[in-house]
Amino acid sequence: MTVFFIVSFAWLFQSLTGFGAGIFIIGLLSLFYDPKAVVVSSAVFNLLGTLGLLLQNRKGRIEPYLMLSLLLGSVPGIYLGAYLLDIIDSKSLKLLIALFIILLGLYDLLVQKKLLKLKLGRRAGPFMGFLGGLFAGLVGMGGPPPVVFLNQQLRDPQSIRLMLNLLFTSNILFRLIFYKGFDVVRLERGFLLLGLAGVLAGLLIGAFLSHFIKAKVYKGLVSYSVMFLGFLLLLFSLR
Repeated sequence: MTVFFIVSFAWLFQSLTGFGAGIFIIGLLSLFYDPKAVVVSSAVFNLLGTLGLLLQNRKGRIEPYLMLSLLLGSVPGIYLGAYLLDIIDSKSLKLLIALFIILLGLYDLLVQKKLLKLKLGRRAGPFMGFLGGLFAGLVGMGGPPPVVFLNQQLRDPQSIRLMLNLLFTSNILFRLIFYKGFDVVRLERGFLLLGLAGVLAGLLIGAFLSHFIKAKVYKGLVSYSVMFLGFLLLLFSLR
């Protein structure tokens, strides 16, 4: 039941913020299972989660330019991440990624608090998409770069969550294709079934609680959540 409870909490978190399930799933389940098996297998049941959040946030609005720029940037990033996962020990890279994510969250917080005026422009979409794809392919956590980008471009939490999980759905499909091409690892049926059940439980609870989070609170929550996830990844990388 370890898989069920961890995945449930992870997808409760992602239902509220729009991102972040990957770090809990990868970081915690890797304590009990082969890390590469967790990264690949979790992509399958996470696909159900992203589709569920698309349904929950269907009233949000899609900005075609922002969406396309993130998607185009993410594909080569995912390919590179999947390639690196197949050939190298990713511990050192995880440490660098964790530090980058912490600084990224701090940067977004300063922008949201109007203490820093260096805001990301719309043209940063492909680069942030690439970073998100790279992190997703390598460590299963590609949310921080695109969520910071969208948090600075959009005001409506539902639109941010909708676009994020549309991006994640696309990313997962590409990850599975690339993982299969590199023959990274085989999938385990029992792991997948418990993960699917956990996703459903997390989505249902998150759908209820998300109605109580106001837009202003959500935008601050994004910044703190990014930093929190960066610290978690740093902790998992040092163990």
